[in-house]
Amino acid sequence: MAISISTGATVAIASTYGTAVNMTAITNANPAVATLAAAHGVVVGDFIEITTSGWGRIQGRLFRVSAVATNDVTLEGLNTTSTTAYPALGGTGTVRRITAWTNLSQLQSITISGGDQQYADTTAIDDLIQKQIPTTRNPYVVAMTAFFDPALSWWAAVRAAQAGGIPVGFRVVLPSGNRTVCNGYWTLAEVPNVARDAPVTHAIDVAFSVDATPYAT
Repeated sequence: MAISISTGATVAIASTYGTAVNMTAITNANPAVATLAAAHGVVVGDFIEITTSGWGRIQGRLFRVSAVATNDVTLEGLNTTSTTAYPALGGTGTVRRITAWTNLSQLQSITISGGDQQYADTTAIDDLIQKQIPTTRNPYVVAMTAFFDPALSWWAAVRAAQAGGIPVGFRVVLPSGNRTVCNGYWTLAEVPNVARDAPVTHAIDVAFSVDATPYAT
C-alpha cells in the first residue's frame, strides 16, 4: 500500500506541440504499439496526443511513450486487446507530441469534481427491488485557485488554450512521482477575487474532454 500526499504537487499545461504526424497502424495489444510516419521525432518519455483515430475511445487522449523502435512507438498505459472495443486495423489516424510543459505557480488550492457513475434503470414491472446497470460517468472538472498575478509566465499559455477553444494537455505530478495526464478545456478568470484582509486570488478551471491516464512514476 502506498499513500501519497498533495503537499509539493505540481500542475502544468501543455504549452508547445509538435506537428501532427500520421499513425499508419496501431496494434491490439497491452500496451498498444503505434506505427508512425518517418521523421516523427518521438523519443522515450514523450507524451503524445492521439489527435485523430478510428478508435473513438482513444481519440484525444494522452499517453507516455515507453519504447521507440524506428517508427514503432509503444504507448504506455493503453490496453487495446479487446477487438470489440478496438476493432482490428481500425485505429489509424494522427498523433502529435507535447514538446513543452509550463508549470502553474502560485496555486492555492485544487478541487476535483465530477466522475459520478450514471445508471440506466432496468427494473421490470414484476421486480420488488429496483435494478440498474452502469452507463457513462459525468465529466471531471479541475477547479484551481491561484494567487492573482497577471505577470506570471503561465498566464499566456492558459490564455492561449482558452482562446483556442480546443482541448489542451493537463498534468499533475505528486511528490511521490505519481502523475496523471489528460486533455481538457481551460478557462482563466482574469478578474480577481478581492476580500478584505485576504490574499487576492482568481480561478482556473480544466474540464476534462477524455479519460485521464495515470502513471505510477
